[in-house]
Amino acid sequence: MGYKLKDIKIVRKMISLLICGFFLLPFSFETVTGVSSVSNAANDEFLNQCMKIAEFRDRRVLVAAEQIKLAEMRVIRSGRSFFPFIMLQHRTSKGKTKLSTGGSSYDDEEYNSEDYGIRAVQTVYEGYRTKGTYRYETMMVDAARFNYTKTREELFTRIKLAYYEYLTLKQEYKALSKAFEIVDNLMTKVRNEFKARAISDLDLTEAENFKDKVEDMLSASRINLDFSVKKLIETVGVNTLDDINAVVSDELTDDVTEITFTLQDLLSFVLTNNLDVQTAKVQALMADMRIKINRSKVIPKFYVEGFYGKSGEAFTTEPLELTTAWSIIGRMSWSLWGSSLEVSYDNERTDPSTIIDASKRIDTSSWDVRLSLLDDITYFVDAKEGAVGLNQSNADYMDTLKTRRLEVEKAYNDYLNSLNSARTFRKEIKLRERKLELMRKRNDLYEVPTVSLMEESWKYAEAISSYSRVTYQNHASVTEMERMTLMPLR
Repeated sequence: MGYKLKDIKIVRKMISLLICGFFLLPFSFETVTGVSSVSNAANDEFLNQCMKIAEFRDRRVLVAAEQIKLAEMRVIRSGRSFFPFIMLQHRTSKGKTKLSTGGSSYDDEEYNSEDYGIRAVQTVYEGYRTKGTYRYETMMVDAARFNYTKTREELFTRIKLAYYEYLTLKQEYKALSKAFEIVDNLMTKVRNEFKARAISDLDLTEAENFKDKVEDMLSASRINLDFSVKKLIETVGVNTLDDINAVVSDELTDDVTEITFTLQDLLSFVLTNNLDVQTAKVQALMADMRIKINRSKVIPKFYVEGFYGKSGEAFTTEPLELTTAWSIIGRMSWSLWGSSLEVSYDNERTDPSTIIDASKRIDTSSWDVRLSLLDDITYFVDAKEGAVGLNQSNADYMDTLKTRRLEVEKAYNDYLNSLNSARTFRKEIKLRERKLELMRKRNDLYEVPTVSLMEESWKYAEAISSYSRVTYQNHASVTEMERMTLMPLR
């Protein structure tokens, strides 16, 4: 380093007397770094409180919950088709008519009429349409529930990532602050050595460079920590961290733990648990159901309509007497591949009573047959849309399954790499911790230059920062796998 320790031994002793007030802080992985694995969410009250608060405040989660209620109402609406539609009716009328008095003269006569009763319509048979529509709406409920769970899990994932980032940076900043304090004390010692001409100008510049590097790391850590706090606050939906009724624990586990599942286990969970895959599967089933509903149009639909009540009319000069009246109508509609056939049979019956018109019918039966040609071209469009939609849904399902499996495998690889890197950096920290302690003792005996001790301190701080980054990456990859598999992995 530009000088010999044996030649300046007396000078170094004098310098040591001048700076006897500056002592190195003890180097310890537990007390200096403070960086270690983030605790499991199941045992972290602060994280649990964050997720509870966010779940009740996040608008997207609330909207997803309302979508479930809307889908359930649609199921009730479709289920209503299985039961008869009943209508109560009451009708009155009043008017004038002309009656012949002989010859070409007519007199105006006032009359009134009234009828009331109950009318009901009941579907007898319509193929698969009613049942298929009901099952289709039930699938919509499943899709809405999957969407709600997905929205909530994505919110929890964002909170976990923000929390892990905040917690890791907090521990990193704490460790780098202590490391910088050590380097700053060493820098004071180096300056005193330079004043005593025990080291060269190049050694002083090199020491200042090491100090600047550690200071830059500390400054970057502080900036990132402040931003992580803001991100966590915004994600949870609170004003400050004090609004969360829990304390962030500084006592964390001292190692990154392994997950309890293999890659093959995780890939199997994707098939059964992944929300995107399940949603795509439901959409494929819904597309198939739309085809069945459309095909059922070629099956004749039968339904009956009936009325029972009282009816009557009379001149105003005579008392209005109501008599029993009832009717029954049977209808059939049939979609004939682009055309439509409709047949109805109507039977009306009225008990004899005071009738102002001699032509009044008291018992009527009638048939009505209508064949419309090519009035239902929509059938072919719906059939084509159904086939295309089914193929698209099946393709989306397979693509989603492949994509999510690849994403899980990538996250698993990131987890393994970060796990190995964390263990490597942890060993490096332990190694540099021992080396620093040895160098500190040798520096006290003037066997190791202070600038070399500063260089080793910078490398130690760099190892701390690297360990923090890979620790966050490890928890981020595990969190991502938990989101895609819905399984607690730690």
